[in-house]
Amino acid sequence: MATKLHLFTVAAALPEITIPTIEAFTDQVLTYAKKTKGGMPAGLQSGIAAFPVLVSDRVDPAAVRWAEAQQRQKWACMARPVVVDSAQQYVGTYRGTPAIGLIYSSYFEQKAMRYFYG
Repeated sequence: MATKLHLFTVAAALPEITIPTIEAFTDQVLTYAKKTKGGMPAGLQSGIAAFPVLVSDRVDPAAVRWAEAQQRQKWACMARPVVVDSAQQYVGTYRGTPAIGLIYSSYFEQKAMRYFYG
């Protein structure tokens, strides 16, 4: 890998998951990761990868589609939101290969397989 990558996995259980809740949680996780990773600021030979994970038995299918649609990007930060529908026993997250952050795609996929599909 070209730079040091700090991986954060943050999970929470909620009564219900919608697009606004997973979107806001993803932003909160990236903000938390930037503040707590230490060392050089993100982008200066270091980056942040995150799995913001929400779990519920009431999940809007649109929230699952949102999580599966794409990797979320900010400067030197990548997130693959994860929506876990415990009622349907389904895990939704992006599993593709993004154009930005391509070098880390297989790393992200390996971690997702180990953490969420193992």
